[in-house]
Amino acid sequence: MMEVDATVAYSKRWIVLWSVGIATLLSTLNNSIVNTILPIMEHDLHIRLGQSEWIVLMYLLVLSLLLLPMGRLSDFIGRRRLFLVGFLLFAIAAVVCGITDDYGVLVFGRGLMAVAGSMLLSVGPALLTTTFPRNQRGKALGLQALMTYLGLALGPVVGGALTDWLGWNSVFYLTIPFALAGFLLALWSVPQIQKSGTARLDVASTATFILSLAALVLLLNSSVITSMRGLVLPALAVLFCLTAFLFIRRQLNLQNPLVDLPLFRVRNFGFGTLGAILNYLCFFVALFLLPFYLTRVLHDSAGITGLWMTLMPLVMMISAPLAGAWSDRVGSRILSSVGMAANALGLAAFAVMAVLGPSVVRTSLLLTGLLVTGLGTGLFAAPNNAAILKAAPQSKQGMASGTLATARYVGMMAGITIGGSLMDYILVRFTAQPSSLSGFEEAVAAVMWIGTAFGILGMFCTLAMQKHRLET
Repeated sequence: MMEVDATVAYSKRWIVLWSVGIATLLSTLNNSIVNTILPIMEHDLHIRLGQSEWIVLMYLLVLSLLLLPMGRLSDFIGRRRLFLVGFLLFAIAAVVCGITDDYGVLVFGRGLMAVAGSMLLSVGPALLTTTFPRNQRGKALGLQALMTYLGLALGPVVGGALTDWLGWNSVFYLTIPFALAGFLLALWSVPQIQKSGTARLDVASTATFILSLAALVLLLNSSVITSMRGLVLPALAVLFCLTAFLFIRRQLNLQNPLVDLPLFRVRNFGFGTLGAILNYLCFFVALFLLPFYLTRVLHDSAGITGLWMTLMPLVMMISAPLAGAWSDRVGSRILSSVGMAANALGLAAFAVMAVLGPSVVRTSLLLTGLLVTGLGTGLFAAPNNAAILKAAPQSKQGMASGTLATARYVGMMAGITIGGSLMDYILVRFTAQPSSLSGFEEAVAAVMWIGTAFGILGMFCTLAMQKHRLET
């Protein structure tokens, strides 16, 4: 297999783009499908809402834990090899998820799918930047990002229709042909990449990062722990505190850390990263809870729920490219702040909707909330990403990009935690009739108001960023 130098355009680069695009589509398509049909899976598997969140959360958690280590691992075993294994493992994981009716096996399969996803997503952008010439890299990365929005838009409607026709297991089989097509295209086109240096995997940093984040997520979503809780939960708390302390201390003492903590002292980087976490928190609160509301309260089928849930990513597909172009003229702070304000407004619309009886107003609020929340995320993402990367020194752009990707997934997990575990807690502890429809609506409203508060906090984060630093 020939080697490619990063400075030379590669003749099969457009085929490489197709394979990377399929890898991106696989991850977002599968996740958006599962989000949409989660109420059906919860019913069929006979589990609680707090348990059902782990079907989504397991994927995001494992992906968050492995993105940075997989990127480093590719420098040792080769990007081509890791990319090819990722496609095959994704197909195997899809079979595991599709053939089972057991909750534990399904969660395991989703974790396996996330391992495959981390292989694909960590290597994909690097393959594009090393096979495309400099004057075409922006276009290639933009087309890859388009596949993200395409997956988010297609997932709900395709997944909902398939579930209505063939059952929820069938949605996992849908990804197998895509995974095999991506594998064959990559096998044909992806070259061996000439190494530009010697990267070293810091095992101690990686281990403490994985253990601390995993322990924290388990603590905040402990409904999955059903036995020996009095022993397991304190042990998780101790593990989190210890590993988080060791991770932070090591990062401050390393010359080339996994995460450059002093970089967060730069105002635009620190506030921008926190804003990114809060933006995806708001988006995933809505993405997780609304299918349950549509199914339980409005009694919509999976197909109709999918059509409703397609509205947010469709608006994002339109607004995100426009926001990226506008930010070059007006700066990032204004658009990011308007985006966060729209997120808060959208969640407030859902909160009011949840306590209304059947009416035209309720449907109008649902439509308004979906459109406004999609617009908010679309306006926020590109300008805020640009602000964060501009705030980081040129020598730390790779680390800044990896930190930003991790922040996105942390925000997604936080949104699902609020939409799942907190919703479950409020439903049981603070509603008069937890098993009633009215109790469910009250809990949905409370969670949406909490999400609104986080959206307002995110708006203050973006307003705290320095305008002149964004426009230089």
